[in-house]
Amino acid sequence: MKQKIIFYFLSFLLAFIAIAETQAAVNISPSSVNVARGQGNTVALTYQFSGYPGTTVFNSAEGVFWGGSELGRVNFPLTALLTGGRGIVTETLVIPAAIAERAIQQGSVRFIYRRVFHSSTGAMLTTSVSMTVTGESIGQFGIKRINLYFENGRAEITVKKNQKDLKATADISFIGSGLFKGYWEVDGRVLSQVNMPLMSGQSITLTTPEIPPLPTFETGTHTVRFVVTSPAQGIPLPSLVYFVTAEESAERFIALKLKSPADKAELPYAPVLFQWEEFASTLYLIQFYENTDSKPVFSAYTRKPNYKLPDVALKSTFRTGKVYYWKVTGFDKQKRRMGESQTARFSFK
Repeated sequence: MKQKIIFYFLSFLLAFIAIAETQAAVNISPSSVNVARGQGNTVALTYQFSGYPGTTVFNSAEGVFWGGSELGRVNFPLTALLTGGRGIVTETLVIPAAIAERAIQQGSVRFIYRRVFHSSTGAMLTTSVSMTVTGESIGQFGIKRINLYFENGRAEITVKKNQKDLKATADISFIGSGLFKGYWEVDGRVLSQVNMPLMSGQSITLTTPEIPPLPTFETGTHTVRFVVTSPAQGIPLPSLVYFVTAEESAERFIALKLKSPADKAELPYAPVLFQWEEFASTLYLIQFYENTDSKPVFSAYTRKPNYKLPDVALKSTFRTGKVYYWKVTGFDKQKRRMGESQTARFSFK
């Protein structure tokens, strides 16, 4: 009698599991995506499991791109833990440009991305996402390539201290259309911003600005990058390196004379007017430092031979009892650096 009870119990349990497994389901979102031809595409997939009793685990060892025949594989496992019959797992899927090209070569602009999930009890669930290849012009706005170089055509260069007219160039190719945003960066600090609309089928060439120029007043190695903030892209950002020697450039600047505040002055903690002697300059750059050999902590441009430190800059950057340094650089009508002052120091009391 006891054996019969055990037999019936096991039979009921197996039947219940079989019924539950037939009711188990997985939904994937999104169920279809467009894939822009000629570039890598990235899509976030969400797998939602339901209808499975108790607690269990579903595993998928890999994903497969399929379009009549296999187009490629994603060797990245996914694991979904179901509690109370439900569970969610996400995947950031990168679709290489070569996958779309293989689908087209097979005579179709459509293919699928498939995953098979297996449970610890033997259940199997299959998911698929429909993918359609679109042309570059109507596809997602994206960057295909960024190439950086100096005037010597290379990614590195050596210059003398205070050398003028050092420039970096970026050749950027893209697909789609949209608002392009980015910035030039030197040693992790933003040099200048770039914002411009781009139309399909174009490539652009960008050069570092005349003002502010690439800094050459500090000896040593410096790194230049162009950082793209829009469109979002997954390609690696290249960088340039330039080395500034201790030897001074033969190009000499006119000496700008600072007027006030006096060197080593102790100033009240309030907006201060900095002044210098005027000379044949159309634009001045005033820079403030914590140390004479460090990068500026604050800088500004002015067309007058004076500059009043704003209250917001004072309170956000400067502190009482600390020594700071300042100097002024002058530029002519062609935006060439023509004059430079000595460095003076001051503090707030």
